Amino acid sequence: MRTSAPAWWDGIDPGRVRVVATDMDGTLLSPGGSVSSRTAAAVAAARRAGVHVVPVTGRPPQALWVLAATAGLGPVGVCSNGAAVVDLDREEVIEVDHLPGELAAELVQRARCVEPEVRFAVDNLDRFTHEVAFFEGPVEWEEDVFRTDDLTPVLEEGCIKLIARRPGTSALELIDRLAPALGTAVHLTTSGLDWVDIGVVGVTKATALARVCARLGVGAEAVVAVGDNHNDLTMLEWAGRGLAVANAAPDVLAAADAVLPGNADDGVAVLLERLVASRRAAPPGTAEMG
Repeated sequence: MRTSAPAWWDGIDPGRVRVVATDMDGTLLSPGGSVSSRTAAAVAAARRAGVHVVPVTGRPPQALWVLAATAGLGPVGVCSNGAAVVDLDREEVIEVDHLPGELAAELVQRARCVEPEVRFAVDNLDRFTHEVAFFEGPVEWEEDVFRTDDLTPVLEEGCIKLIARRPGTSALELIDRLAPALGTAVHLTTSGLDWVDIGVVGVTKATALARVCARLGVGAEAVVAVGDNHNDLTMLEWAGRGLAVANAAPDVLAAADAVLPGNADDGVAVLLERLVASRRAAPPGTAEMG
């Protein structure tokens, strides 16, 4: 018995899709931050069918390698909200858009003038460094994490992402407070929690995804993007089809073309499974294999 297509499938041409671009935390990953066996199997099947499954994440490269390998993602990916493009097979960074050190230091000063209680952390290509007061308790991450009383020496080196938070203030509220003071040279967004991600203006998930797809010889019309948070909005708009998972933030749900099952229900795997099955069922010669 053939089941009817779910509502989110409307508008997707399985023979045209060559890239599924997916956010990681809150989207492809389970609520606990892991890769489910169903997701890994669906990614493998999609890649065998000629569909690239590209991670587009706010995580820095060093926080993506293990998860990307576990999920079988690739061949390339986007990290730090577009500031880094990576080769996942080689675990190498191939493009970087740094936030210059002088500008980063100035942004910290400006932010403290309007929000004295704001706290900062810095993502670089080899480590995550945070002010002692950034977290309320100890942090246990797989990647290198360093605490410091003074971020100044780290800021001098520049960074791929400057992160701000003010305990008790939501990320979107903090963005509204900081944006006038930080000016037009930077782009403010959030990937969740109460963190505000600060990067170079013009560097977003969408701009980096466009460069990745150019490397793969794929146009926006052949891309399905999936996300859950504010920093995913640009890539959902850029892609031929932009989908939210059911657990996404309200503004993402409103902006998406359709809504997949949530990450607790392996929404990205559900998409990939149907995509692969539909490509297999298509008449010979109708599917584009990339």
